Amino acid sequence: MYLKRSLPFALAILNILDVTTAKPPNIVFIISDDQDARLGSLNYMEHVQKDIIGAGLDLSNHFGTVALCCPARATLLRGQAAHNTNITHVGGPGGGYPKFRRSGEMNDYLPHWLNKAGYTTAYIGKFMNGYGANSPPPLGWDIADILISPYIYAFNNVVMKRNGERPVHYKGFHQTDVLRVKAVDLLESFTADDAEQKPFYLEIAPVSPHVSGGGFPTTPQARHMHAFPGVVAPRTPNWNTADDELQQGKAAWVRDLPVMNKKVVEASDASFRARLQGLLGVDEIVEDVVALLAKKGLLEDTFIIYTTDNGFHLGQHRVPGGKGLPYIEDVNLPFAVRGPGIACGKVSTIPSTHVDIAPTLLDIAGLPRDQWPPFFDGRSLLPEWQNPEYYASENGNVDGIEREIINVEFWGSATAPAGKYTTHWEHNSYKSLRIVAQNGRQGWLFNRWCTGNQTELYDTVADPYELHNLALDPDVETKRLMDRLSALLLVTKSCGRESCRKPWEVLSEACAQSSVLASSNDFKTLDQAMDTRYDPFFESLPTFGFQMCLPYQLPSNEGPFFPAESEDLGREYRDAATEFAFWLNNGTFAVDTMSLHGDLGQRYMSFEDLSAGARDLTDEEIGWPSIECKAPDYCGTDDDD
Repeated sequence: MYLKRSLPFALAILNILDVTTAKPPNIVFIISDDQDARLGSLNYMEHVQKDIIGAGLDLSNHFGTVALCCPARATLLRGQAAHNTNITHVGGPGGGYPKFRRSGEMNDYLPHWLNKAGYTTAYIGKFMNGYGANSPPPLGWDIADILISPYIYAFNNVVMKRNGERPVHYKGFHQTDVLRVKAVDLLESFTADDAEQKPFYLEIAPVSPHVSGGGFPTTPQARHMHAFPGVVAPRTPNWNTADDELQQGKAAWVRDLPVMNKKVVEASDASFRARLQGLLGVDEIVEDVVALLAKKGLLEDTFIIYTTDNGFHLGQHRVPGGKGLPYIEDVNLPFAVRGPGIACGKVSTIPSTHVDIAPTLLDIAGLPRDQWPPFFDGRSLLPEWQNPEYYASENGNVDGIEREIINVEFWGSATAPAGKYTTHWEHNSYKSLRIVAQNGRQGWLFNRWCTGNQTELYDTVADPYELHNLALDPDVETKRLMDRLSALLLVTKSCGRESCRKPWEVLSEACAQSSVLASSNDFKTLDQAMDTRYDPFFESLPTFGFQMCLPYQLPSNEGPFFPAESEDLGREYRDAATEFAFWLNNGTFAVDTMSLHGDLGQRYMSFEDLSAGARDLTDEEIGWPSIECKAPDYCGTDDDD
């Protein structure tokens, strides 16, 4: 009798042990560069569609919180909004690799946390702008094989540096092919029979479809250069807006743009075709990764995530091309995931952002919550990925997180790349707030620009292409709505941790403590906050506005702060980085042949084929020994990782 009673208990204990000692899932994270979601680029990627979206979950309401490469990547790696990482642009003084390292943020970011969870970590491809031949390697990664400046956007002239060693030139190959072959080779080593049985995290970061140098279109592999003949950029309702009155409703430099002429339209369309062609090479990376994991029997034990750093526009609002704007094309991003517990072929409308990715990866890795960093601004998306219908329902807000509120921000200049028609604007700083429409509910876009604190308001349900600026002549109800959105922006533009996840809670508590109202009830949604009894409170709040247009974040330029302690802007968890090294490449340029690479014969080339054409850069090409560096201790390689 005793044995019969104890057997189920013993089996239960064994099951618990089996669960707790099971190896966590592997993770492959693939991040393209500047890929649109709203212009349909994913429709041309067969293997992303079949092997990730079709076999997993498509996040239709996933957003970037800053539409620029380096700040977006810092946010992904730290789980913080850009105003808290203080990495706000691609180069100094706002950002870049040197600033990310000097700020100390590289001592406490994703690879360190995953290593703590028992993972082997590897990174292949573009890391951050400003990583050059003389830069010390990024910390934390077991393997970091990084594209270096000034070759990052030279697709047929590939130079990479692995773990801080001497840079290697891969002559005769296209950059996307080099990254694909290296990624597959790493996966082979991680999954070999004699490999250490550890879970692995592999991030693959191709540069395509980013433009080439000088604002010219991305350069696809030779085998893809004639794909999609005749395809042009989508003629969305906001494409090359013909209505001057609508255009005048825009803010900053966008309002003054002329209608694109025939030559500019042709350049924009050529860029769109090149982007699709370049993405075929990225799709081959997905194909080969999935095929190898399937061959090894690891496909169902691996999370595969596909996304990009920021979106892209081509002709919308008369802008020939580019990123960096608060409009939907630049901030709504491709994001799809497959893996354990993820149902096949589902679409999630639950709003999420890149701020949420680091905590999600730690959740997947099984790192205990008490070992997570204290500064996350986002949340783990894993429960939502595994049960999207529940979290999209009215009952899904069990944790009080206000998922529909998205903060987007930008500092500094913007460029519209269109070949010889490329243009550049200095004053593009703004703070932006979105209430994201989900399941047909209301949606809003509210922008405040540095140029005279111009304001935009768009009803993104009635006006999904963001054409009609309702802030120009608001009626009474629109003015009341703007008071609420202005209050939310006041919180989110400098929020930190819990206030980023629950900005309505911040305002509701302030309202309850305010002398403006004798009594109040909690409001947790925009609908609730629109109750007229809250009008005096929202009218009493200060309005955020820039003091001037600056190319970087300066707290005194971006007040007031609400709550007051948010003026810290994450400084508790980073160094000031007021001065930081620039590791300059003063050497000669390693030049490949001018011919195009990546023909059909290189589609299935081996790692041995790649290595046969590789050589180390010479001292002269690197710039040794006469390099200039503001902080010599940081020049060359180092051993502090």
